[in-house]
Amino acid sequence: PKEYELLFYMVKNRGIALTREKLINEVWGYDFMGDDRTLDTHIKQVRRAITPYSDRIVTLRGVGYRFEKNNG
Repeated sequence: PKEYELLFYMVKNRGIALTREKLINEVWGYDFMGDDRTLDTHIKQVRRAITPYSDRIVTLRGVGYRFEKNNG
């Protein structure tokens, strides 16, 4: 379920750089007590689930992630 929520949020905000903090707050909530690795693990699982489109999730070093807009 969190992978779906994460993907949905990223697609809804496609083309926008989303900080790690923003993603965690929006998907897990402000009271989330885990760490950044939780987000990384879920991103990895989302990429695996959408294999043909996994390159659309771009890692922004030091910032977070962005779901690329369709160029077609």
